[in-house]
Amino acid sequence: MLSTSDTRTAKSILNKINNIKEKIYMQPPVLQPQNPQMPPPPPPMQQPPPMQMQPPPMQQEPQFLPIPRHIINKTRHKAETPLYVICVIIGIIAAIMAFDYLILEDNISEGTEQAQQSEGTAVAAAADGESDGEPDEDGGYGDFMWLVFLSPFIILFSMYFWLAVTRAYAIRVTEKNFPEIYHKSVEYSKRLGLRKVPAVYIEQQNGVINAFAAAVIGKRYAGLNAELVDVAYMEHKDFEPVYFVLAHEFGHIYYKHVTFWHNLLVYVAHLIPVIGSMHSRSREYSCDRIAQLLTGYDGAEEFMVITAGRHLYKYVDVQDYLETCKKERGIGVWFVNLFASHPITPKRIAALADPKRKSGRLLW
Repeated sequence: MLSTSDTRTAKSILNKINNIKEKIYMQPPVLQPQNPQMPPPPPPMQQPPPMQMQPPPMQQEPQFLPIPRHIINKTRHKAETPLYVICVIIGIIAAIMAFDYLILEDNISEGTEQAQQSEGTAVAAAADGESDGEPDEDGGYGDFMWLVFLSPFIILFSMYFWLAVTRAYAIRVTEKNFPEIYHKSVEYSKRLGLRKVPAVYIEQQNGVINAFAAAVIGKRYAGLNAELVDVAYMEHKDFEPVYFVLAHEFGHIYYKHVTFWHNLLVYVAHLIPVIGSMHSRSREYSCDRIAQLLTGYDGAEEFMVITAGRHLYKYVDVQDYLETCKKERGIGVWFVNLFASHPITPKRIAALADPKRKSGRLLW
């Protein structure tokens, strides 16, 4: 049996346990949402920062390394430099003679009064049928000396006039107008080490297939006839002839064949048959070799567009053409080549097709 004290102790322990239970179970209940099916609203979404438009990456132009100068200079025809020296010597001699002649002419003009005093005697002698054996005129020598004296002004005028005509009637090649040709002009300029990219113009010439290079002081440019460009954009979609001809004209610019001083120094010599034409043909051979170096084409098939025309050049067998030309030789053909400013087609094609890249024949 339990004593009274033990009973009291047990009751106090039970009371404490009951108090603890009441404190636990009498806590306020957690409030539930009235509509348990509706989820709580989501937190507000943060707006992403506006996207910054990145500029498109700049398209870099391809880098073209310049060809070493000593390699380019190997393309020069072996006779061009000696012929150029001869032309320069002739030009210097002619300039001295013109200067001397004009001074003498001024001295003679000072003595005009004395000549007028003896005029009556000369007229009387002519009336009697007598002659002192001296011609009354210089046979055009004076006119030629004046031509030599005025040659710098003639050359300058023709250079600027030709540029004006080209600008007036031609279309300049740009990145939007004929971009393929424009990018090739940039490539050739860099590979030749030119400081500026020469302007290129296209102009129709009533069916004539040709091209040219020209210059004024401080500016170089080239021109392509539209009939040549047709083969690239219209006729055969063939850009190789256009690129080859363009590279040939850039060769003239590289070798400074179009500059004022070059043309002034060879001006008189180019008025003389054979000498001037030989020098001109040697320059054409040199530029053909530069075109081969720049394009990688041999140029024989590409050059046929100038010979056979833009419609038929694709149908020409070059080797058969060369074999046929061997049978067409003669003194007449030799004379045509002798006085021609450009090599005649058989000799030019033969030089282009030569795998050894020897200098083309100027005479034989």
